[in-house]
Amino acid sequence: MRTLTVILAGAAGLALLPQRALPQDTNAYPLQPQTRLEGFETNTGTVIIRATAPIGTVAANAGELSIKCKDITDAGAGRRESGISVEILLSGRREDLLLVDYDELDPLLNAIDYLSRLDWSVTTFPGFDAIYTTRGGLRLVAFGGRRSGAIEFAVRSVRANWPPLVFSRDQLGQLRSLVEQAKAKLDSIRKEK
Repeated sequence: MRTLTVILAGAAGLALLPQRALPQDTNAYPLQPQTRLEGFETNTGTVIIRATAPIGTVAANAGELSIKCKDITDAGAGRRESGISVEILLSGRREDLLLVDYDELDPLLNAIDYLSRLDWSVTTFPGFDAIYTTRGGLRLVAFGGRRSGAIEFAVRSVRANWPPLVFSRDQLGQLRSLVEQAKAKLDSIRKEK
């Protein structure tokens, strides 16, 4: 009987000690698609036709950025969306694949033009960064510090916590050229159908 009393007293004592609570899972639901192209990727119960065409690649500091045209059709509903996919590779590994809808291509080209023309007249402060982000999370940045005197450019995904690809002004121009080529290809396909 004495052993039972000791066991019960020990159990009661343990119940009074602070317990570590497990965190609540607040991310139980997948993220909502940010682009129409991503929305097509989540369709179920219908045949989805995904077509891609490689456009080109820009090599950067520790990786590369690859651009492809993308065209997705819901065969059952006859709906169709197009745009580009931007694949970010770091040290040969794919870090993220970002989708940019067709209607974002002109604003993206305008943003690249603006960022590439930036100079120190944008601010009197000793440093700055100028940022453009697409709905799908492709982020372009121009940044500089007067101490170094240099203005640099970077591309990254807002969804992944990986270092950005740092570009020169020439590499930013190459990226613009690839986006422009992709838009021209998509324009020609849209005219055909």
